Amino acid sequence: KAGRKQNMFRTRKQDVNDETNRKKLPGWIILPILACVVLIFFIVSRLSAGEGTEQLTVVTVERGDIRQTYLASGTVESQRTKVFYSPVNAPVKQCTAKVGSAVKKGDLLVAFDVTNLERDNQQSELNVLAAKYTNQDAAEQSGRAAQAAAAGKAQTADSIDQVKKQIQDKQAQISSLEKQAASESSQASQNASKIADLRKKMQENLNKQSEQKAVKENAERQLEKLDETDPSNTDKIQELLAAAQDATDQISSLEQAYRSLESQMESLSSAGGGAAAEKLTAAQQELEALQASLSELENSMGAAAADTGLTSGQRKNMEGSENLAELAQLGTEELLKKGREGIKAEYDGIISDVKVLEGSTAVQGGELFTLVSNQDVKVRLEVPANDFDNLVEGNSAKITIGKNTYQGSLESVDKIALTNEKGSSVIHADVSISNPDEEICVGVGAKVTMMVAEKKDVPYLPNEVVNTSTEGDFVYVIRGGEVKRQAVELGIASDSSVEILDGLKEGDEVISDVSGNVREGMKATGVPQDTEKE
Repeated sequence: KAGRKQNMFRTRKQDVNDETNRKKLPGWIILPILACVVLIFFIVSRLSAGEGTEQLTVVTVERGDIRQTYLASGTVESQRTKVFYSPVNAPVKQCTAKVGSAVKKGDLLVAFDVTNLERDNQQSELNVLAAKYTNQDAAEQSGRAAQAAAAGKAQTADSIDQVKKQIQDKQAQISSLEKQAASESSQASQNASKIADLRKKMQENLNKQSEQKAVKENAERQLEKLDETDPSNTDKIQELLAAAQDATDQISSLEQAYRSLESQMESLSSAGGGAAAEKLTAAQQELEALQASLSELENSMGAAAADTGLTSGQRKNMEGSENLAELAQLGTEELLKKGREGIKAEYDGIISDVKVLEGSTAVQGGELFTLVSNQDVKVRLEVPANDFDNLVEGNSAKITIGKNTYQGSLESVDKIALTNEKGSSVIHADVSISNPDEEICVGVGAKVTMMVAEKKDVPYLPNEVVNTSTEGDFVYVIRGGEVKRQAVELGIASDSSVEILDGLKEGDEVISDVSGNVREGMKATGVPQDTEKE
């Protein structure tokens, strides 16, 4: 078009020159012609200048929400797997567990024949009763002996209290006699031999009294231990009663003799003087006899206490035998209960393995079958170790399994990178599925889209308009009719957009031409991306 105008201009100029050569025109004609020539030159120059300016599409920095996601793939796994073992030794009466079959919570999968278990339980119950009756009999025998011993102990305790009281009285008497003897010491030598003989006899008398008292008390204690209703004890009882009565008679006789000796001693003491000293000696002897009697009583009380009742070892042995019998009975009862209940599914799931056949004999502790849950499931991810920063525990996730889509969250991330079969360093992570259904198949592959970050109302641009170099990220903008390079700082990015942290503001226009012809410094004008280039 510009060329045609120039040709027209040259043609017209040639015609004018020819006309001038032929004939000179008047001034009023020449001036308009010159004005037209100037106008034509101006238009042509403008058109020539426009031919060097490029029209480039631009996009505007806008504000909005950005969601950064991360794509990964993995395998559907059950988070709940349980191997069921046989609780009993019993034949398998029924087994409905089949590999790959779906079961519901409470379904009976294995039933046992409990005939032998019922027999074992009855035998254990009888063993418990036998142990209880044996221990009861021993306890009753010991109880009767303990009662007799307690009565004897109480009587001995009373005797001990009486002797202690007599010792206290005798000690008070001796204290008084010691004072009197001090004033009568001058008369102490008279009737010494007779008094000494009387003292000896009195001492012998007291000793015999103590012996007879011990004999009597011993006979009485033995009588208390014997069962009067037992005919075999009749002779022994009569013998002990006679011994006790004989000892009582001898004690009475000795007491009378002692009083007679004591009277003679008093007569000699009053006649010959030194009565206080003699009384003192007698009192001391009596005190010694009382102390000896107290010692014997205390010793006999200790012996009686040690010999009666069950020993600690006997009681522990009885308790142990009864506990063992009860434990054995509880064990057989529990086994019978478990055998009758059989094995039921504890949750909805899929049978992944079966180790027992119907009609075979199950061994206690032996493996029966394996149940995996298809409701409590997860996706096990394997991602490159360099993508570790995209795995944020707790972030939401969308899981695609076959044609179905589920919701979930990143539950856990392993804290160590491992080398996979291909020799690559990988990180494993688990994504839980929050809304599982019966369509989920354990062991199949799954695609996971995980939320990494999200920002609301931030400046952003399309990903493709941002360039990257060794110096950093940048975009191209048009300023003053020229293309300029503008450095930018980026934030999070979605599949289509990237956040602008610095370098641009909302409303700025950025060149979106990605043909590779854009260069800094070139002349250009911007055209909105949704407007066609003329």
